[in-house]
Order: sequence, then C-alpha cells, then structure tokens
Amino acid sequence: MFSFTELNEIQVIAFGLILLRMIGFVFSAAVFNSPTVPVSMRILFSLVLTIVIFPVIATPNSLVGLDQLKDQILYLASIEIIIGLIIGFVTRLFFFTIAMAGELIAISLGIGQSQIFNPMMGSMSNSVEQFITFLATLLYLMINGHHQLLLALIDSFNYAGLLKTQLSAQNFSDFVFLFQKFLTIGIQISAPIVIATLIIQLGTGLVSRAVPQINFLTTSVTITMAAGAFIFILGLPIFLQNMSQLAAIANLDLFSFIKRI
Repeated sequence: MFSFTELNEIQVIAFGLILLRMIGFVFSAAVFNSPTVPVSMRILFSLVLTIVIFPVIATPNSLVGLDQLKDQILYLASIEIIIGLIIGFVTRLFFFTIAMAGELIAISLGIGQSQIFNPMMGSMSNSVEQFITFLATLLYLMINGHHQLLLALIDSFNYAGLLKTQLSAQNFSDFVFLFQKFLTIGIQISAPIVIATLIIQLGTGLVSRAVPQINFLTTSVTITMAAGAFIFILGLPIFLQNMSQLAAIANLDLFSFIKRI
C-alpha cells in the first residue's frame, strides 16, 4: 500500500499524470463543469479522485514502464490532458443533444429569441431549452449517470494507461460519427413538436387565405404557441422516456469510445 507522504520520484510523476487526466475530465465533463461549480471545488474534486484511484492505477509494472519514459514527461502530460478532455467532451454529447432539441422546439414555437442564462451549459439559451436541460440533468443524476462517468474515467486507464504515448487518428473520426449520431437523435426528439407546429402554421395559412380579414401573423403566433405548449406538456412523459433512453445510449457509447482510445 502506498504512503502518500513517502512517494518516490516515479510515483510523484505517476500521481501528476493521473491528476492531469482528472483535471481535463472534470473541467470538460457534463455536470461537473457547470459554471455554478467553483474552480477551486473542481480542482479539489480532481485531487480527491486522483488520491482514490492512485493505488489502483500506479501498479509496479506501470511504474517500471514510466521510469523508462520519464524523459518524455511533457509529452505524456499532454497526452493525459487530451485524453481527459476528450472523455469529458464525449460525456457532454447527451446535454448537447437535449439543448439542440430544446432550441429546435423553441424556434418552432416562435420563442427562440427569449434568451436567458443557462448555468448548466454556461451560455445564453431560451426558456424551453433551459427547462428540458434542467429535466435532463435531474434524470441523469437520478439514473446515476454521474457514477457512470466516474466509472468510465477509471476504466479509461485499462485501455489508455499511463504509458500511452500516441493517439490514433481513428479516434477522432469515430468522435465525428458519434457527434453525427447524437445530432440525428436530437432532431428526432424535437420532430413531433416541430412537425405539429408546421401543420398548425399551414392550417392557419390556409384559413387566412380563405378569410383575408383575419390577421395571419397575430393569429398564427398565438395558435402555434398555445397548441405547441399543449402538445409539449401532453408528450412530456414520452419526452422523458426518450431522454432516459438517450442517456443509456450515451453511457454505452462512452464506454465503447474509451475502448478505442
């Protein structure tokens, strides 16, 4: 068992490399990277994670191999940071998908310009996007998605250990296809409301042609917002079910992506 007060040079280097991956992950991963979480808390959390997993990761074999590569310490450090950032960013695809679906829904309802600050994404967003992002966050925590993130991070050392000296270009192409997959899912999630509002707008357009006295702009906006809100509330259980399935897919894809690092 390691004593953190009596670490030798190689163990200190291993501890620093693990800490760099933890920092890259915490500062880029979903939930943990929220602007509402102070930077000092993120660094402290990264340090705690490193202390917890260090005895498991820093095995004698890995320390011996690291001793032979200690002249490449800066290169190894950059690899660790990149791996942590990549894993953390992959975990954000779930929330990017939900945010995109909310943006599409808000635009179809005609309220896309009502922007408020979204602390989860750290940017301005509309009310619909913020509402479903908040629901997605609660759902993600409820199904222990944050535990899956930590397990995936620890599992990454089984496929990309401290002696990882290169990253395959195939990983980046896989990430592009993964992003395309989640982009398609986001469109599918928002499709029912987008299609419904499109049909409503076409209907009000036909009515305005038949009855020119009706103010099409005022009538269309009012009917679209009311009907869209009703459809959204009515389909909320199905929407939550889709978010739950999306979270499960995101976790599976995360573990699959880590195995190809």
